[in-house]
Amino acid sequence: MFRLTLGCVLLLICLTALPRVYTLAADKGSFDGDVTITVTLEETEEAFPNPMKGFRPTRHLQDAAFPEGEYVTVCKQYIKYTDLEMYADDTAQKMIDWSNKAWAGIENKNIKVIPRVVIVYPDGPDNGTDGYWPEGFDHSDFQDRWVNDAFKARMTAFIIKLGEAWNGDPRVAAIEMGLWGKWGEHHVWPLSIRGSGQRISREIQAVFGDAFTMAFPDKKIMVRYGETFPNHQFGFYWDSFALRDDSLSGKLMMERDAWRAQMISGEIAYDWGDLRPIGWNPDETLLVDEHTDYIIDWIAQTHASSLGWVADYTQGLPGLLMNAARMQKAFGYRFVIRQASYPVVAHPGEPFSVVFQVENAGNAPFYYPWPVELSLLNDAREPVFSAIVHVDIRNWLPGHTYEVRDTFTLPEGFQEGTYRLALAVLDPSGNLPSLRFANRNYYNGGRMPLGAIGVGTPPVSEEIGPFDSLYHDRSLHYAPEGGVNPPIEDRQTYPERDE
Repeated sequence: MFRLTLGCVLLLICLTALPRVYTLAADKGSFDGDVTITVTLEETEEAFPNPMKGFRPTRHLQDAAFPEGEYVTVCKQYIKYTDLEMYADDTAQKMIDWSNKAWAGIENKNIKVIPRVVIVYPDGPDNGTDGYWPEGFDHSDFQDRWVNDAFKARMTAFIIKLGEAWNGDPRVAAIEMGLWGKWGEHHVWPLSIRGSGQRISREIQAVFGDAFTMAFPDKKIMVRYGETFPNHQFGFYWDSFALRDDSLSGKLMMERDAWRAQMISGEIAYDWGDLRPIGWNPDETLLVDEHTDYIIDWIAQTHASSLGWVADYTQGLPGLLMNAARMQKAFGYRFVIRQASYPVVAHPGEPFSVVFQVENAGNAPFYYPWPVELSLLNDAREPVFSAIVHVDIRNWLPGHTYEVRDTFTLPEGFQEGTYRLALAVLDPSGNLPSLRFANRNYYNGGRMPLGAIGVGTPPVSEEIGPFDSLYHDRSLHYAPEGGVNPPIEDRQTYPERDE
């Protein structure tokens, strides 16, 4: 039923005087005859922390806590094999107990972990020359220990237990496969293994690949080298990122073209090779525009979500703040709401439609099916109505803009008044706002207001500000349990495109 009261007419007249970012459309066709408003929204200039992307520092074996930083939401962690399993009959519960102790409270800082379990870690504490080998395993033969049947069987059983411990843990962002090679980097240096070069055989790759795929149906897995695991869908950690001397690794990784569905990460290695294009340390990378540009170009080419070592730059150092912000924006996804349309007035018990255009202005997708929430906020900016939008954000690829349409119904008896219509992306662990849109319209706590909406009556004011800073909001968090992603029903239409 079309409702255009005197109040609506006056509201339309008043809203025509709004700033340029608001455009009205009295459109009888798009929304079943309701008067609609179209708002054009502005991208923020801010760089800000967002889940599972950006500067990704490392917690080394000797570190007692996770590093923190202005953009940090994800950290890599090296973990001794023997901390998780010493004896073959150790259970997954030992791994869970270790994780609960090591990761206690990180959910309150909105930090997630990319763990890498290592056996040989040459410069680790109390490591000696032998590594963190479990009991009951003969590792005396440097060549045979990575390829014999005993190692294959022990690792396969370990991987399955690891999946029991971590697949449903919301504190785990992704898994670096690790396990063999120095630092878990999948080369067996300096030895050559029976004609396989520095790589384990394809037969063992197949066994381990199958085990990880089965153990971690809900987590992204990354491996070190692009030529390995050819029959498995894994991402990559390039641990000499953008280094000319390791360009073959980058080339082979990019040839796999896995980035649409698999996470890409790694670190910039400052301890070997030709560092002239990169800089000699993290500060120099970010102090010199050409070095920053060089890394950003590689981030774009590889679709990298996060990088380590460069994350160790000096916080607050004058001269690098702008380039640190530029690099943070380049990492991973960057979702921007460009425009939204919705009715001026919604009526309890009757459906209303919302349309918005979202651009991924970043260089990678987001890799998990986190739900998009539409809500009505009261004057205290608290949600009094919320519903999940039928869209899967994994389909928002970089360089594209998507139109999302959905219909919602307020419950009968919903209180009339003026509200703010808002969007948020929720972490399924706790269903709390977490992933944020890169728009100036922002409220502390993670929600992005689109504009004012009336329920049963026109809104008394179109004012939805003031807005808050995305960079300075450190209130976001998630629950430490319930991390398996729920099924998402995507009802959107995606036009064919050339990739």
